[in-house]
Amino acid sequence: MIKVKSKPLTVLVVEIEGNDIEEIKHKLQETFDQKFFSSNSGMPFLIQTKEGVSEETVKAVEEYLRQKGLKPLLHTSEGAKKDALNVDIEKVKSSSVLIVRKDLRSGQMIEHLGDVILIGDLNPGAEIRASGNIIVFGRLRGIAWAGYPGNMEAVIVAGKMEPQQLRIGNIFAVPEEDENTKDDKNVLEMATVEEGEIVIKPLV
Repeated sequence: MIKVKSKPLTVLVVEIEGNDIEEIKHKLQETFDQKFFSSNSGMPFLIQTKEGVSEETVKAVEEYLRQKGLKPLLHTSEGAKKDALNVDIEKVKSSSVLIVRKDLRSGQMIEHLGDVILIGDLNPGAEIRASGNIIVFGRLRGIAWAGYPGNMEAVIVAGKMEPQQLRIGNIFAVPEEDENTKDDKNVLEMATVEEGEIVIKPLV
């Protein structure tokens, strides 16, 4: 078992309606002053769009927020494609399962609406985001975000839990500094949210 430090993840949600890019930027400037952007540099943001909003508009708003120092996650939209990460937290109960048979290297990412099963290793610098559960039949040494962006009932299971970071819903956790080394025994472990914190226990 490893020890992790957990705390809530703050995400700025920006809802877009219409395709007047300059008007959208103006409203963002009215809502958030420069002090807000300066004090929240690096904050992740999620773009939600009404039906009819173009991809060009989304990209323009995303770029504007990037320039302000914020970090994009994904955007969701009404009428999105079936495989897009368009999540209704009250309804999502693992709508599909994605099985990946390979090791994920640094810089690679999987995003999926539903559960993700990785038959291989999740190496440092690689990431999995899923609206449902994440199961890694190998070493989990990268970033795993289950229950994206707010399903607190999701779980993360791994054959060897050595994460850079774990996220479940809006809670994230990083390993304690003195927990970087573990024994070589491969025991399935499961991360869940208990009383507002991520807890990792052997899966018996």
